[in-house]
Amino acid sequence: MKRSPFIFLAVFFASALTAFSQGSYLKRGQYGLGLSGVYVSNSEVSGFSGTAGVSLGGLFDLTFSTGRATYDIAEFSSLKSTTFAPGITAYVIKQEATKSPVTLSISAGYAKDEYSSPDLDEGALTMRTKSVIVGAAVHRDVRLFRAAYLQPYAGLSYTDTKMELANAAGLTFSSRDNQFTFEFGVPFVYELFSDVAMVVAQPSLGFDKNITFAVSVGLVFALPQPKK
Repeated sequence: MKRSPFIFLAVFFASALTAFSQGSYLKRGQYGLGLSGVYVSNSEVSGFSGTAGVSLGGLFDLTFSTGRATYDIAEFSSLKSTTFAPGITAYVIKQEATKSPVTLSISAGYAKDEYSSPDLDEGALTMRTKSVIVGAAVHRDVRLFRAAYLQPYAGLSYTDTKMELANAAGLTFSSRDNQFTFEFGVPFVYELFSDVAMVVAQPSLGFDKNITFAVSVGLVFALPQPKK
């Protein structure tokens, strides 16, 4: 069994953690909400995901993602998976709040995948994977004009995945795999209503044993700051 299809969704959500983190678009001290959708594809699998998150003071993000993927592999016909993944991101350095030329973020997440296929049903088999993801990314704001800027980033993530395949009698086969993924992207950010809301459109690429293309669109809302 090839490794890449069965840790693809974990890598998919690692990309979401390191790339579309709403706190990277907010200033230090701002609280906000983020909603995004992403399509991801490589030579073996493609999928969609939706992510909702909250930013705490522009320094921490809490996110929850859910997605659906379809696989094109020889081992199972019409294989699909559903994924649930919470995550957290911390901004160690904020470009706008320091003299640093970049923003540095670190992230961690957990992904659980449940699989379905006619082949699994025929054999009365269940298959699932559980993954732990950690990553870091460097971002830089590049202003285009007053209401728009680019935020190119480069990130590195590590994914550790355990796969379990069980039959109706309860006998279970398990295996563990891991990999590093290098990612880069160029989000385009357009500010609406005096920074109250932002639209973010982002193409990105991930490199491991495959080249994975992703494109996402999202909204970031800055919450009113409490009066002092």
